Amino acid sequence: MNPSKWIFTGYICIIVMGWLILSLPVSSSGEPLNTIDSLFTATSSICVTGLIVKDTPNDFSLFGHIIILILIQIGGLGYMTVGSLLFLTLRRRLSIRQSTVVSNSISVVDVGTLGLLIKRIVLFTLLFEGLGMFIFAYRFTLNGLKYPFWPGLFHSVSAFCNAGFSLFSNSFIGFQNDPVVLLTASTLFIIGGMGFIVLSEITTKKKKRLSLHSRMVLLITSVLLVIGTLVFLFSESGNLLSGHTIWKKLLISYFQAATPRTAGFTALNLGYANTFTLFLLTILMFIGASPGGTGGGVKTTTFGICFLSALRYLQGKQDVNLLGKRINEDNIRRAFHIIILSLFLVCLGILVLSLEGLPFERVFFEELSAFGTVGLSTGSLFRDGVSLSHDFSVIGKLMIIISMFVGRIGPLTLGLAILERKKTAAFRYSEESLQIG
Repeated sequence: MNPSKWIFTGYICIIVMGWLILSLPVSSSGEPLNTIDSLFTATSSICVTGLIVKDTPNDFSLFGHIIILILIQIGGLGYMTVGSLLFLTLRRRLSIRQSTVVSNSISVVDVGTLGLLIKRIVLFTLLFEGLGMFIFAYRFTLNGLKYPFWPGLFHSVSAFCNAGFSLFSNSFIGFQNDPVVLLTASTLFIIGGMGFIVLSEITTKKKKRLSLHSRMVLLITSVLLVIGTLVFLFSESGNLLSGHTIWKKLLISYFQAATPRTAGFTALNLGYANTFTLFLLTILMFIGASPGGTGGGVKTTTFGICFLSALRYLQGKQDVNLLGKRINEDNIRRAFHIIILSLFLVCLGILVLSLEGLPFERVFFEELSAFGTVGLSTGSLFRDGVSLSHDFSVIGKLMIIISMFVGRIGPLTLGLAILERKKTAAFRYSEESLQIG
């Protein structure tokens, strides 16, 4: 099998295993989950999405929470990364095929540095999730929680892996006035979403200058955070943010601008947000995190390449240059293919979900949240503590499941896994121009 088929098959197998375990009575605090709800939860966990059809803290037992957390960790790091770590722990070398699959799953170009990068990934994960756990536990203790370390660990892993699952029915709405919790959570999912390649380069002293990839990721991430924060503040200042001081408004706006980058936590009830705000969040959710990170979406570099390419075309220039470098033409074609395929799949999902009879803007938001593996929902308008996905029929839930899965592995990976790549023909047809635009 080619690398795409390995990635596709691996995630399917883990989803099935999680589905079966979450279907067991021991995973639920009350009645066992039905087939579709357990499949939905397993997919949302391994795809680090965070959309729910059951209230996570109340409908699952401690065992169920542990299974969800394990699935989130595997999904955030990538199952091939976890498997490679086991190989390295047993002092076994990765084969060429295994190295190729792992490099494809975490967007690594230089296979020769794969072993070192995997070790750094584990180190970064333990470091940031450990720090997050202690900070969360301390703040939860101040808020009266008797056993703070378990929810501290759960939310730290969920934040770093950009999952959005919470042991609080209203996510972080109860902590919207706690700057430490909001800043810790946002820092975790921003760092996790930037990608391990960027983190590795930043912390490596040998490199005097960051690669174009890392500089592009940092630039686009910063721009989207600033623009998102200011626009959210402007849009919701007299609505969801009313009654807060200007500094609290700025803090919450920053958190809400960062969380659509596939994190899924929320400090506000988005069921009452303005349409303008919801559309802004859908744009951020579609862009998502960065390659090699724990988030989803079409990725920041894909968006940046397409935007720059269109801008250079309007300027009548052929090369796409950024920060003193020329972007490879194959990268440009790949970026446009990802955008086109993603838009097609999102439109297909919206078309299917529109048959559910729910408000269109809510359905539109839910589909983008699923495809971007974000986990934000406007469902609190319909039912407190449970996402809008609860109101979908079996067909609607299956569509959300497919969207989450495709959003996690990527549309190109899905296409390459399903379709066989044919050998290049030994001839080319004659060329003819078409009228475009």
